[in-house]
Amino acid sequence: MQVKIGEKIKELRKRDGRKQEDLACALGVTAQAVSRWESGACYPDMSLIPAIANYFHVPIDTLFGYSNDRESRIKEYTKVADRFFMESTGDPTETIELLRKGLEEFPAEPELQSRLANAIFQKGFNAYDRKPNPYLEEAAALFEQLSKGNALYVASLIHVYNQMGQYDKAESKANTQPSIGQCKELLLASIFDDKIDMHRGNAILALLHEFGFFTNNSIAGNDTLRASQKGIDILSALSTLYEKIFDGNYDVFHSDLCMLDLTRTGIATRLKDYAQAHSYWESAFNHLTEYKKLQTNSLNGIPNKMRFTSPLLRDAEPNATVVVCYPEYLKKALEGFPKKLQTQIMKNPKFAELFA
Repeated sequence: MQVKIGEKIKELRKRDGRKQEDLACALGVTAQAVSRWESGACYPDMSLIPAIANYFHVPIDTLFGYSNDRESRIKEYTKVADRFFMESTGDPTETIELLRKGLEEFPAEPELQSRLANAIFQKGFNAYDRKPNPYLEEAAALFEQLSKGNALYVASLIHVYNQMGQYDKAESKANTQPSIGQCKELLLASIFDDKIDMHRGNAILALLHEFGFFTNNSIAGNDTLRASQKGIDILSALSTLYEKIFDGNYDVFHSDLCMLDLTRTGIATRLKDYAQAHSYWESAFNHLTEYKKLQTNSLNGIPNKMRFTSPLLRDAEPNATVVVCYPEYLKKALEGFPKKLQTQIMKNPKFAELFA
């Protein structure tokens, strides 16, 4: 039991981005004492336990490892929030209120903070014409705090800065990060141990996803390519690359292909090739459907037993890269269609769930 106290103190300190000196100062002890607690060399005096729990805003039981109820309650909050993010891009006010309530119960809990930051960002994004935008400012503050303890939140922080027009802050934050050659996936793939095939597969997944994401966005934002057959050709070649690498078993990467198809849909519509536009849009719908099945299973606690069958990815982890896709993206794509084609799609029973 006591051993877990030291481990838990270290875990909570890192969670909050605090140094040993910070905790020591708050408790009136030396940094060396905190170091010894965390290493298991000795344990804090029991009279300090309430102060330690208060410092980290957790119940005393948490310090002793009695966290089953805590984890269950946190999961309840995150499950509701994740369902909102998966099913809607509407007003997140209720989700924000729920997550604030969760953080009153579990202060500084990263799982809740990160979801709150995303929900507040969505609120701010929807109120894009509001200057200043307090929602984006709060989302930036939350992501800034989270990024101190976990570099995974740096990308979200930079995205918020972009929306706020604070490009200097975004660039400054980006410049503190390692170059692509120093990223976790590539460094792991350079280790020739018995997990080399898994690490290489994960690196391929990460690189392909990022390449696909930025290529897709670059074409969508390029005045020439987003209105030419050349843009479609590049995206079609990229889709073929996905097909060859995944060997037809895309797992969560159905989301990537959905986004590529939607960009092809928009280009084909601008070229007035409505038959192709309809074909790409239907393909996007099919990929979204498969992606939603995986997300729904995850929310319902059903494990994903699918494994990649491609020789390149056979040992890779399907969820190594986070991808996001929403039904609203498909609805948005329809806006570029002529009314006759929009009506045809909306009346098709296959797509009824999008317009329910």
